[in-house]
Amino acid sequence: MVLFAGSVLANCSDYYIDDIERGGGYNYEFGFPELRLSTAGYYNLDGTPIIDVSGDIVYAGLIYAENARGDLQADVSIDINITDQKDGDFVARETITDSLVSDDSGVIFSQNVHRFNEKFEVRPGSFNVEVVLTDEKSGKQTTQNNEVTIPDYADRIAAISEIQIFGKNNALTNSEFVPVTTYDVPGQLDSLKFVVQITNSTNNDITVNSRLKKFRADTSIAWPMSIQNYPRSNIRYQGIEYDEFDILQSGTRTLQQQGNIFIEYAYKGLDEGNYRLEVEITDGNDVEAISGREFGIKPPFYPAVKTARKMAETLYYIMEEDEYEALMSIEDTDSLKSAIDRFWLKNINNSALAKEAISMYYNRVEEANKQFSNFKEGWKTDPGRVYILFGPPWSVDDVLNSRMIWYYTNNLDDPERGFLFRVSDLKSKYFPFDNYILDRNILYHNLEYRQIQRWRTGNILSVDL
Repeated sequence: MVLFAGSVLANCSDYYIDDIERGGGYNYEFGFPELRLSTAGYYNLDGTPIIDVSGDIVYAGLIYAENARGDLQADVSIDINITDQKDGDFVARETITDSLVSDDSGVIFSQNVHRFNEKFEVRPGSFNVEVVLTDEKSGKQTTQNNEVTIPDYADRIAAISEIQIFGKNNALTNSEFVPVTTYDVPGQLDSLKFVVQITNSTNNDITVNSRLKKFRADTSIAWPMSIQNYPRSNIRYQGIEYDEFDILQSGTRTLQQQGNIFIEYAYKGLDEGNYRLEVEITDGNDVEAISGREFGIKPPFYPAVKTARKMAETLYYIMEEDEYEALMSIEDTDSLKSAIDRFWLKNINNSALAKEAISMYYNRVEEANKQFSNFKEGWKTDPGRVYILFGPPWSVDDVLNSRMIWYYTNNLDDPERGFLFRVSDLKSKYFPFDNYILDRNILYHNLEYRQIQRWRTGNILSVDL
């Protein structure tokens, strides 16, 4: 087990790793069940190849009805289909039905998750894993797909499995490690454990090297819509730089036996940012295999917004610069909560309307996190800013994944209500994120100002744009 240590090497360059796992995204779509998926292939203790399928179902993404006992109940079915990548034949199929029952009416808003885990015995090979979640009350479905590879021990090779990541909240009594199913790791999971299996069917000793890297990335809040565009040389435009990183931890161990060996790496107290754990095996001077698991540490409870500090920070889009700086200078949590309440009540002057506007605002922040999260929080991105202020676009024109236009009008020629976003870099294995940059325009100044005033006065509840 490797404990977190300080940075030992900064601003290094290194070769690119082709085999990198990043976890899934949120794949959020309003009105549909929310499914997050994690899969791994390995050999169990008796040498049987196993595909491990873990998933999270978000409570708030389901439809509930009162059951005979007066509790709220949602019913789901989970279809797991595993097929061979070579011939497309089914290797395993299973359908799981479950009922999620709660006596708390707040479950319909809860971002907590119901977890499932299934294991399937297979043969060595490469597989597609499809999981379909159906909300039985609405009939709506969400599908996630992953790929899994299990090396053939008979091939006399040295190989690395996918790197699994687990997190634990040490603030909770009797907390246990749970699978991390997404790229984003909420900050309350302050202990992380990575599990990797090394398969060695050669006759040689092999060396296992590990490196934990932290990459330089943009963490800034999106600029106003009417000022100049981001300079192309600026980190705001580039997003994340994979050739600039710190190595926070490295280690080496030698394996002198054949077999399937599990290795664990543990880290505590990682700051917010973008990371990669790399595991490499060498036979003499030759690299036999290398694998990586990338992840991003986000604020606690992400993608939800629960802490007073985060609730204050996300008000950036509707506050004047001086009042925002004054708000963020408050260190005491209770005082900060009171200041947030004063801001809304002072402007709206009606507690019922203020409560409704607050709920609407933070729901949009959370939805922006789910839809636009990348190397930084989704609400901080350009699409996040527009989404929070104006809501979902009326229509979207997506052009070859290189640009998109959001329309908030039926007149597609209206220059003030069509927002053009361009990607800073095409999404690929070398740049795995969607980083859409707004094409800023002075024409947006009055439009954005009026929308901010609607939020500050509560008129957003009756006139949304």
